Amino acid sequence: MIFNNCYPNTEAGFQMVLVRSYKKRSKEFSALYMIQDIQAHEGAILMMKFSPDGQFLASAGEDSVVRVWQVVESERSGNSDIHDVNHSYVYFQVNSFSELVPVHADQEKKEKSTGVKENSDSICVIFPQKVFQIFDKPIHEFRGHCGEVLDLSWSKNKHIASSSVDKTVRLCQVGYDKFQKVFFHNNYVTCVQFNPVDDDYFISGSIDGKVRIWAIPGCQVVDWIDVTDIVTAVCYRPDGKGAVIGSMNGNCRFYDASDNCLQLNAQICIHGKKKQPCNRITGLQFSPGDPDILMVTSSDSQVQIFNGIDMVCKFRGLHNARPGRQISAAFTSDGMRIVSASEDSNVYVWNYIKQDGPVPRAKDNWSCERFFSNSASVAIPWCGITCRKSICPNMSETSPSPKDLSSRWRCNENTGELQSELGEISERKLAFSSSECFSLGHGFFSLSLPKGTATWPVEKLLLPNSLVLSSAICKSQYKLLKTSCQSALGSSHAWGLVIVTAGYDGRIRSFQNYGLPIHS
Repeated sequence: MIFNNCYPNTEAGFQMVLVRSYKKRSKEFSALYMIQDIQAHEGAILMMKFSPDGQFLASAGEDSVVRVWQVVESERSGNSDIHDVNHSYVYFQVNSFSELVPVHADQEKKEKSTGVKENSDSICVIFPQKVFQIFDKPIHEFRGHCGEVLDLSWSKNKHIASSSVDKTVRLCQVGYDKFQKVFFHNNYVTCVQFNPVDDDYFISGSIDGKVRIWAIPGCQVVDWIDVTDIVTAVCYRPDGKGAVIGSMNGNCRFYDASDNCLQLNAQICIHGKKKQPCNRITGLQFSPGDPDILMVTSSDSQVQIFNGIDMVCKFRGLHNARPGRQISAAFTSDGMRIVSASEDSNVYVWNYIKQDGPVPRAKDNWSCERFFSNSASVAIPWCGITCRKSICPNMSETSPSPKDLSSRWRCNENTGELQSELGEISERKLAFSSSECFSLGHGFFSLSLPKGTATWPVEKLLLPNSLVLSSAICKSQYKLLKTSCQSALGSSHAWGLVIVTAGYDGRIRSFQNYGLPIHS
């Protein structure tokens, strides 16, 4: 069903979250805030995925219901939504004139008048004009599964495939109210993924040891193989011409999948330190920026990176060993970070730097940042929005009207295709807060801020992307901003990064980093 009373929930305000850094020279998540906390399901959420265009979020789990949530960038309600103000932080925000202005200008003047000393260790926090939001009620609820939903997959045309312990994969689509097709299996269906190139096909894995390629139009299996082991993870290559199959015993099998026929090419086995058997594969993902880089999450609490079949890196820190839990790490959209939930209810973030060629003996990389998210079972980064021009947040002064959600999408009864009534897709990826023409991307940090003058601040200083420093910024704030930006030159940063978690308590929580990196 489609809900009409669905609004972004911003009443809770921004609550800063403690982030711990371990064995890192810099701290990227210097000001992480929890933005939302939504009661989404009854029972545990076992899987959650963003649509490829970033406009929708699907979630499912123990209650057997697949829910779809609208994702938008919405206006901040003002400084009243900022909780836990810390005087060791210096807060800025982007106003409606694309000016970077101090949030607490009056407070700083008061502190100066009372002789309060400036803190050289202050941290820059920059709030955008618009923030990531999930509508607090789903736009769709798909009911029909009669058992736990174990996996979800989005297609490019906004279909969702859901696999379940009820021995089925069911197909639904944004714009429809019910499941459209059912694909029956012989046992629990543990994993499913659409062909990334051809939406008419998907691959599924089952407890019966069989991996099947399905043709959606005819609801039929076009090819299958038996790996003689419980299948725990499946993943297509980005070009759709290959697939990787993970199993309960820690085997990763690489298949050629050209013409939707599976032919075994190679096989590797994931072993822990004690070479223990049954080291099950819990997640597989190819890097968004390199189709040769494969990330494998396994139940020995390791995340391993492979170039082809050669291991080049492995990350440690998370806890992932309990039977039945299918924790899986995920790349950020730029492929530079890895995000994962953990059994200790922490979310771990590692930096990934590509390494060419095999490594004789890859060392454990413990360098990470982590934060607590109660009962977290899933943690995924948001990739940003690829939006239609007429509904793009930076093309409109307001967020989409809730009453327009159901009318935005319509189905062509002749072709069965989902169409938008609002125009063609723009393939441009939105950097977060692009609506303010302010994105702390490579362009921002590649240019150092201009030096102040003796008559500061006699003029406004033009920054990259047409962002203007307000004259309300005092000299000490300017120096801190300049230092923070210069310290990030040539290094990675996570300003604006969104991480969404789902929990065993049925709640969805969203987190966003507004702090510039600091040396830890």
